[in-house]
This record gives sequence, structure tokens and C-alpha cells, in this order.
Amino acid sequence: MNMVSHETVQALIDGLLSAIGAAPGVPHNSDIEPLLLALKCEGEPTGVRAKGGMPALDHLPVAIQNAGSGPDEIRSLAESFEKLADSLPWYQRQEPALPDFMHGHANAFIIGPQGLEERGGVTVGVSFLAPGVEYPNHNHPPQELYVVMSDGDWRQNDDPWHAPGLGGLVYNPANITHSMRSSQQPLLAIWCLWT
Repeated sequence: MNMVSHETVQALIDGLLSAIGAAPGVPHNSDIEPLLLALKCEGEPTGVRAKGGMPALDHLPVAIQNAGSGPDEIRSLAESFEKLADSLPWYQRQEPALPDFMHGHANAFIIGPQGLEERGGVTVGVSFLAPGVEYPNHNHPPQELYVVMSDGDWRQNDDPWHAPGLGGLVYNPANITHSMRSSQQPLLAIWCLWT
């Protein structure tokens, strides 16, 4: 795989910032201000190489196409994402007791030590679910913000599932238990982790 240019990564970050700014229900500015500042930092290439070959990724073109039907900011973000998707270091969370999940999902780092660039102490990645897959409950110390690029359902703790819709945001405070699931269409979301 060819290395992705800084300009290609920057186009995705610019699209991500635009999508966050345009989304309904933006978290309180003080909650996400460190994230926004970190995303605006200059990126340093990491030299990480692409990894793919996961069965779930067969559905990725459909998810990108579906994102194109969203608001202008999501359409632009999807176009930027498509240009670098094949160059990402995709991986799967190992859950041997959940084979449908293991074979039906893929994640990749875009920004961070395991991504294409490092930038301001923030980690940016993408999560993808093939149709009919639930990402199991999980939590982590960093705060997280998902930019939703598809239909799908999201949940925190034992709260009811909700659908933020294309262009919606899902904010997860530090250490909150959360999950997501796809419907009959694949789920695509870009996420940001920061402390």
C-alpha cells in the first residue's frame, strides 16, 4: 500500500471538524475543546502500514455510499475517508466467544501512535460493523466522541438504544459503558479519544 499524503489526512481532519461543528447536539464546548485544539495541531507521520483482509470490510463500500446521502458535511467526510480507507491499519477486537462480532467488525486508527499520523495527544479512528452486528459493551478512561456516518443504534449503560442518525454525535464521558449496533445496513463512525 502507498503511504497516504499529509494533505489527504488533513482533508479528513478538516471534514471531521466541519461535521462536529455542524452536528445537532454538540457537547458542551468545554467538554470537547481539548479535542478540537488537538485536531488543529500539525500532524507527524508515523510510518504505520496498511492492514486489511477482514471479511467485514467487504461491506465498507456500501457504508461509504450510504454516508453520501447524509448532510453535506458527512458527504464530504465520507469522500475524504474513502481516499485513505485502503491505507489504514485495520484491526479486529478479539472476542472468541462472539464469532459473529469478531468476523463482522473492523476498526482502524487514523491519528495516534498506531495511526497514520500523531497529532496533539488525540486518537482518531474508525469503527465499522457489517449488517446485523452488535459491538459489545465496553468502556475506557478517555472521553470519546463518535461522528455517526450511517444508520445504527447506540447505547450507554443500560439505557434504551437510540439512533442519532447520519451526522449525529455520540459523546461518551470517561469510563461510561457503551455499545453500538448496525441494522440491515452497515454502521460506520469516526471516533475521537482524548483526556
